[in-house]
Amino acid sequence: MKKIQFGVRVPNSGPLSSIDNVVRTATEAERLGFDSVWVHDHVVWSTEMHRHHISSGATEAVADTQEASFYEALTVLAYLAAETKRIQLGVACLVMPCRNPIYAAKQTATLDWLCNGRLIVGVGLGSKATRESDEFGVFGVPMEKRGDRTDEYIEAMKAIWTQPMAWYQGKYISFKDAEIYPKPLQKPHPPVWVGGWMNLAAKRAGRYGEGWIPGWLSPTEMRRGCEILNKAAREKGRDPSKITIAIEKLATIARTRDEGLNLALPTIRASSNSYERDVDNVQFALDRHIFGSVEDVRRRVDEFIESGVQHFELKIIYPTMESLLDQMNLWSKEILPHYS
Repeated sequence: MKKIQFGVRVPNSGPLSSIDNVVRTATEAERLGFDSVWVHDHVVWSTEMHRHHISSGATEAVADTQEASFYEALTVLAYLAAETKRIQLGVACLVMPCRNPIYAAKQTATLDWLCNGRLIVGVGLGSKATRESDEFGVFGVPMEKRGDRTDEYIEAMKAIWTQPMAWYQGKYISFKDAEIYPKPLQKPHPPVWVGGWMNLAAKRAGRYGEGWIPGWLSPTEMRRGCEILNKAAREKGRDPSKITIAIEKLATIARTRDEGLNLALPTIRASSNSYERDVDNVQFALDRHIFGSVEDVRRRVDEFIESGVQHFELKIIYPTMESLLDQMNLWSKEILPHYS
């Protein structure tokens, strides 16, 4: 069995987003022994989503005067490449249909050198992200067939990463004789982890990915997803055991269950009001994420491991940076050694 790994989302968006806080989170995660740090991706964002789709921080930290800041994912990782030495750097996930795959391949190959081969490239279909400012509309990319487009873009990036004179012919992207260097430091290329929590995402990961990193799935749903992934990989002639199974989870940890739940519940309730989330009650989130005491956290982590999970990306809920650092320290002391 692969070593169980744990990573932390840094605040490149959300009410506590700032470059100082991004660097502080990443360097502390490295010092405490976490395996990875993560950013997420949107170019177009909004005040609406700033208040409801909180992927770092907490709803208590939202203020009326805040702008909906969202620092660009790959640029942030390039900065962190110079601020860290050991820890893996991941994005979960690039909104792939809105990224030119030729340029994205060039950026990520360069980034892989900047971080000395520590990059994980998460890719996903994306969403409108907001009613007020439709990201797909801004980029002029149709939502229809975004899955097919993403499949081609993954293949196109891998062609650029691995072929001396890259060639690709598809419906949505075509090129030939593309001499693009440097190739990535990691060989044959950085691992591509496919995001998404629907069955089609599991199939996509089995066919095209080196990893799968869904979000809102329970342990039982993860087990079914892994079965779908394994079947798709074998049908494609791939070895499913070489595909990393990861998850992206909201998380809190405290000395008591009540403390852990009190950290989580306001943000869960705010998120359930977002039009993008198919969440009709708080229990739906409690069944799928990691909240509570040290014992609660270990129990839920064990459930996911039994379902095949090997890497946890933790979106810790924290109303202040001090709360984040306290929770990271507790996780490092009580959880990481338990799975080392």
